[in-house]
Amino acid sequence: MRKRRHTLAVLLMLFAAVLFCGNKIDASAASKYTIYVNRRTNLVNVVNSRTGKLVRAMYCSTGKGYSTISGTYNTVSKMRWHALYHGVWGQYCTRIHGSYLFHSVWYYSTNKTQMSTAEYNKLGSQASAGCVRLAVVDAKWIYDHCGVGTKVVIGERRKLKTPTRRLLKISTKSRTGWDPTDPDPANPYYPKITMKKSASKAIKYGRKFKAKDMIKVKSATTPSDILMKYVKVKGKVNTKKAGRYKITYTLTDPRTYLTVTKKYTFTVKKSTSKKSTSTETTETTQTTETTETTESAGSTEQSDLTPMQ
Repeated sequence: MRKRRHTLAVLLMLFAAVLFCGNKIDASAASKYTIYVNRRTNLVNVVNSRTGKLVRAMYCSTGKGYSTISGTYNTVSKMRWHALYHGVWGQYCTRIHGSYLFHSVWYYSTNKTQMSTAEYNKLGSQASAGCVRLAVVDAKWIYDHCGVGTKVVIGERRKLKTPTRRLLKISTKSRTGWDPTDPDPANPYYPKITMKKSASKAIKYGRKFKAKDMIKVKSATTPSDILMKYVKVKGKVNTKKAGRYKITYTLTDPRTYLTVTKKYTFTVKKSTSKKSTSTETTETTQTTETTETTESAGSTEQSDLTPMQ
């Protein structure tokens, strides 16, 4: 009997030591940022805990009638997908305390096309049952960058900064759709870069060349003239030197933070009796402002605490 008690005591001590070390590691990782939530203005600010400098500002939906808890907490856990009240689901969930989470606007299922469009348009106002709802781009940022144990302060005392990204409203003709900020490559909200029909990748020797004049841009959320201001060009074409030149165009939609990159190869050739030819190389890659983790959209996780929407 004594031997069993001794063995049990040793196991408990080992478990406590592992738990203590684990919490210490989490506390170290979590001390980088502090998250502030204002229930009245429905804004979230993430600041550098050491310097107090603003790192990221977000729109959110807190609980109707100030039903979101107030006070200071430390995050407890994270779930890629999680079941919420009333049989709906949230993406990129971070547990604040009890059943209160940071999470995306809710979905009817774990299918990314099944987000409630009407609820998305409520971001910036009280709308949830108590959780803090965010656009996917922001819920994912907290999920990716704020370790378990991160300090969360909820209340109305601190005046929070408004995001530079304008609050976006989407069509509600369909009750479901994509979150326009979701970095999934299948998201139809990604902006597009294409060559103008009048443009040619065969450049005449000595001709003036402006990279942005060769393309057109399009987005479901932002006018093309505004989008063009956010196009970044890498590479140059010397029209006084024959050769092939690679140009890389990168566009980030200021309303969704979705980024697309496209590459073209332009050919400069001196005039000859033969018709000039051109070579095209295009590659398209789609990224988001902060993607440091690999998504597994099919995975779900559920705990004994069923959180609010």
